[in-house]
Amino acid sequence: MLLDVVEWLGHSGFRVRVGAAVVYIDPYRVASGPPADLILITHGHYDHFSPRDVELLSHDRTWLVGPHAVAERVAGSVVAIGPEQVVEDELVRGVEVRAVAAYNTSKRDPDGNLFHPREAGFVGYDLNVRGERLYHSGDTDVIPEMDTVTGVDLALLPVSGTYVMTPGEAAEAARRIQPGLAVPMHWGEHIGTRADAEAFAARAPVEVRILERAA
Repeated sequence: MLLDVVEWLGHSGFRVRVGAAVVYIDPYRVASGPPADLILITHGHYDHFSPRDVELLSHDRTWLVGPHAVAERVAGSVVAIGPEQVVEDELVRGVEVRAVAAYNTSKRDPDGNLFHPREAGFVGYDLNVRGERLYHSGDTDVIPEMDTVTGVDLALLPVSGTYVMTPGEAAEAARRIQPGLAVPMHWGEHIGTRADAEAFAARAPVEVRILERAA
Protein backbone atom coordinates (compact mmCIF):
# COMPACT_ATOMS: atom_id res chain seq x y z
CA MET A 1 0.00 0.00 0.00
CA LEU A 2 1.38 3.41 -0.99
CA LEU A 3 0.64 4.99 2.38
CA ASP A 4 3.02 2.49 4.00
CA VAL A 5 5.99 4.28 2.42
CA VAL A 6 4.75 7.86 2.97
CA GLU A 7 5.60 9.90 6.07
CA TRP A 8 4.20 13.34 6.97
CA LEU A 9 6.93 15.74 8.11
CA GLY A 10 4.58 18.50 9.23
CA HIS A 11 2.87 21.30 7.29
CA SER A 12 3.03 20.22 3.60
CA GLY A 13 6.22 18.20 3.86
CA PHE A 14 6.38 14.48 3.09
CA ARG A 15 8.98 11.76 2.75
CA VAL A 16 8.40 8.84 0.39
CA ARG A 17 10.61 5.76 0.53
CA VAL A 18 10.97 3.92 -2.77
CA GLY A 19 13.07 0.88 -2.07
CA ALA A 20 16.46 2.22 -0.99
CA ALA A 21 15.72 5.68 -2.44
CA VAL A 22 14.19 8.61 -0.55
CA VAL A 23 11.99 11.31 -2.05
CA TYR A 24 11.04 14.51 -0.21
CA ILE A 25 8.21 16.87 -1.11
CA ASP A 26 8.32 20.44 0.28
CA PRO A 27 10.53 19.63 3.29
CA TYR A 28 10.25 22.40 5.89
CA ARG A 29 11.78 22.48 9.35
CA VAL A 30 12.92 18.88 9.08
CA ALA A 31 14.88 17.98 12.20
CA SER A 32 16.73 15.08 10.58
CA GLY A 33 16.28 12.24 8.17
CA PRO A 34 17.97 10.12 5.53
CA PRO A 35 19.59 12.01 2.63
CA ALA A 36 17.38 12.76 -0.34
CA ASP A 37 17.72 11.16 -3.73
CA LEU A 38 15.00 13.47 -5.05
CA ILE A 39 13.48 16.68 -3.65
CA LEU A 40 10.27 18.04 -5.18
CA ILE A 41 9.35 21.67 -4.49
CA THR A 42 5.88 22.97 -5.33
CA HIS A 43 6.64 26.72 -5.20
CA GLY A 44 8.98 29.31 -3.77
CA HIS A 45 7.14 30.43 -0.61
CA TYR A 46 9.35 29.98 2.44
CA ASP A 47 7.23 27.25 4.04
CA HIS A 48 7.55 25.07 0.93
CA PHE A 49 10.97 25.95 -0.44
CA SER A 50 13.40 26.05 2.47
CA PRO A 51 17.02 26.34 1.28
CA ARG A 52 18.16 25.27 4.75
CA ASP A 53 16.24 22.01 4.51
CA VAL A 54 17.32 21.42 0.93
CA GLU A 55 20.95 21.81 1.97
CA LEU A 56 20.47 19.62 5.05
CA LEU A 57 18.98 16.76 3.06
CA SER A 58 21.10 16.96 -0.10
CA HIS A 59 24.22 15.05 -1.11
CA ASP A 60 26.19 14.97 -4.35
CA ARG A 61 23.65 12.71 -6.10
CA THR A 62 20.48 14.56 -5.05
CA TRP A 63 18.16 15.82 -7.77
CA LEU A 64 15.80 18.74 -7.18
CA VAL A 65 12.68 19.40 -9.26
CA GLY A 66 10.74 22.63 -8.97
CA PRO A 67 9.15 25.54 -10.82
CA HIS A 68 11.50 27.77 -12.78
CA ALA A 69 11.58 30.46 -10.05
CA VAL A 70 12.81 27.82 -7.60
CA ALA A 71 15.18 25.99 -9.95
CA GLU A 72 17.11 29.16 -10.74
CA ARG A 73 17.93 29.56 -7.05
CA VAL A 74 19.46 26.11 -6.61
CA ALA A 75 22.84 24.81 -7.66
CA GLY A 76 23.62 21.22 -8.56
CA SER A 77 21.37 18.72 -10.32
CA VAL A 78 18.15 20.61 -10.96
CA VAL A 79 15.16 20.17 -13.27
CA ALA A 80 12.84 23.14 -13.87
CA ILE A 81 9.23 22.17 -14.46
CA GLY A 82 5.93 23.87 -15.20
CA PRO A 83 2.28 22.81 -14.98
CA GLU A 84 1.41 19.75 -17.09
CA GLN A 85 5.07 19.02 -17.84
CA VAL A 86 6.74 15.71 -17.07
CA VAL A 87 10.28 14.81 -16.07
CA GLU A 88 11.45 12.85 -19.09
CA ASP A 89 13.92 10.60 -17.26
CA GLU A 90 13.47 8.65 -14.04
CA LEU A 91 15.62 10.54 -11.54
CA VAL A 92 14.77 7.87 -8.98
CA ARG A 93 14.15 4.35 -10.21
CA GLY A 94 10.46 3.52 -9.99
CA VAL A 95 9.22 7.13 -9.74
CA GLU A 96 7.67 9.06 -12.63
CA VAL A 97 7.02 12.78 -12.08
CA ARG A 98 4.36 14.99 -13.65
CA ALA A 99 3.58 18.54 -12.55
CA VAL A 100 -0.01 19.69 -12.10
CA ALA A 101 -1.08 23.32 -11.91
CA ALA A 102 -1.68 24.74 -8.42
CA TYR A 103 -3.26 28.14 -7.91
CA ASN A 104 -5.85 30.17 -6.04
CA THR A 105 -9.17 31.28 -7.42
CA SER A 106 -10.43 33.08 -4.30
CA LYS A 107 -7.71 33.46 -1.64
CA ARG A 108 -6.47 37.06 -1.73
CA ASP A 109 -4.19 39.31 0.32
CA PRO A 110 -5.42 42.66 1.73
CA ASP A 111 -4.52 44.35 -1.57
CA GLY A 112 -6.75 41.99 -3.51
CA ASN A 113 -3.95 39.91 -5.06
CA LEU A 114 -4.23 36.13 -5.18
CA PHE A 115 -1.69 34.46 -2.90
CA HIS A 116 -0.96 31.83 -5.54
CA PRO A 117 -1.83 33.25 -8.98
CA ARG A 118 -2.14 30.90 -11.91
CA GLU A 119 0.42 32.81 -13.97
CA ALA A 120 3.13 32.22 -11.34
CA GLY A 121 3.55 28.64 -12.54
CA PHE A 122 3.26 26.97 -9.13
CA VAL A 123 2.69 23.23 -9.20
CA GLY A 124 1.54 20.13 -7.43
CA TYR A 125 2.84 16.69 -8.35
CA ASP A 126 1.30 13.54 -9.77
CA LEU A 127 3.78 10.78 -8.98
CA ASN A 128 3.68 7.25 -10.27
CA VAL A 129 5.45 5.26 -7.56
CA ARG A 130 6.01 1.73 -8.79
CA GLY A 131 2.57 1.61 -10.36
CA GLU A 132 0.66 3.50 -7.67
CA ARG A 133 -0.21 7.18 -8.03
CA LEU A 134 0.34 9.87 -5.41
CA TYR A 135 -0.98 13.42 -5.84
CA HIS A 136 0.49 16.25 -3.76
CA SER A 137 -1.67 19.23 -4.67
CA GLY A 138 0.64 22.02 -3.55
CA ASP A 139 -1.04 25.24 -2.41
CA THR A 140 -4.26 25.46 -4.37
CA ASP A 141 -8.00 25.88 -4.46
CA VAL A 142 -10.33 23.46 -6.23
CA ILE A 143 -9.35 23.83 -9.89
CA PRO A 144 -10.26 22.08 -13.16
CA GLU A 145 -6.75 20.64 -13.50
CA MET A 146 -7.58 18.28 -10.64
CA ASP A 147 -9.58 16.25 -13.14
CA THR A 148 -6.27 14.95 -14.51
CA VAL A 149 -5.55 13.12 -11.25
CA THR A 150 -8.97 11.49 -10.83
CA GLY A 151 -8.65 8.06 -9.28
CA VAL A 152 -5.17 8.41 -7.79
CA ASP A 153 -4.34 6.00 -4.99
CA LEU A 154 -3.36 8.72 -2.50
CA ALA A 155 -4.18 12.45 -2.48
CA LEU A 156 -2.43 14.92 -0.16
CA LEU A 157 -4.71 17.96 0.17
CA PRO A 158 -4.32 21.25 2.10
CA VAL A 159 -7.13 22.06 4.54
CA SER A 160 -6.19 25.13 6.57
CA GLY A 161 -7.96 27.83 4.53
CA THR A 162 -6.66 31.43 4.20
CA TYR A 163 -4.00 30.57 1.58
CA VAL A 164 -5.37 27.20 0.47
CA MET A 165 -8.59 25.21 0.52
CA THR A 166 -10.81 25.22 3.59
CA PRO A 167 -11.86 21.81 4.98
CA GLY A 168 -15.11 22.04 3.02
CA GLU A 169 -13.33 22.98 -0.19
CA ALA A 170 -10.83 20.17 0.30
CA ALA A 171 -13.75 17.78 0.72
CA GLU A 172 -15.07 19.01 -2.64
CA ALA A 173 -11.63 18.38 -4.15
CA ALA A 174 -11.71 14.85 -2.74
CA ARG A 175 -15.17 14.32 -4.25
CA ARG A 176 -13.83 15.49 -7.58
CA ILE A 177 -10.63 13.42 -7.48
CA GLN A 178 -12.06 10.27 -5.85
CA PRO A 179 -8.72 9.03 -4.51
CA GLY A 180 -8.39 5.67 -2.85
CA LEU A 181 -7.28 7.55 0.27
CA ALA A 182 -6.90 11.21 1.19
CA VAL A 183 -4.52 12.78 3.72
CA PRO A 184 -4.93 16.38 4.98
CA MET A 185 -1.88 18.65 5.00
CA HIS A 186 -0.97 22.33 5.42
CA TRP A 187 -1.87 22.29 9.09
CA GLY A 188 -0.18 21.97 12.46
CA GLU A 189 2.91 24.12 11.88
CA HIS A 190 1.96 27.79 12.05
CA ILE A 191 -1.35 27.84 10.19
CA GLY A 192 -4.18 25.38 10.43
CA THR A 193 -5.04 23.02 13.27
CA ARG A 194 -5.92 19.40 13.84
CA ALA A 195 -9.53 20.60 14.00
CA ASP A 196 -9.19 21.58 10.31
CA ALA A 197 -7.92 18.09 9.47
CA GLU A 198 -10.77 16.51 11.43
CA ALA A 199 -13.36 18.76 9.78
CA PHE A 200 -12.05 17.64 6.39
CA ALA A 201 -12.22 13.99 7.43
CA ALA A 202 -15.82 14.45 8.57
CA ARG A 203 -16.91 16.02 5.27
CA ALA A 204 -14.87 14.16 2.66
CA PRO A 205 -16.77 11.51 0.68
CA VAL A 206 -13.67 9.27 0.61
CA GLU A 207 -11.56 7.47 3.17
CA VAL A 208 -9.31 9.90 5.07
CA ARG A 209 -6.27 9.22 7.21
CA ILE A 210 -4.90 11.93 9.50
CA LEU A 211 -1.19 11.26 9.88
CA GLU A 212 0.97 11.90 12.91
CA ARG A 213 4.13 13.83 12.27
CA ALA A 214 7.14 11.60 11.72
CA ALA A 215 9.93 11.85 14.28
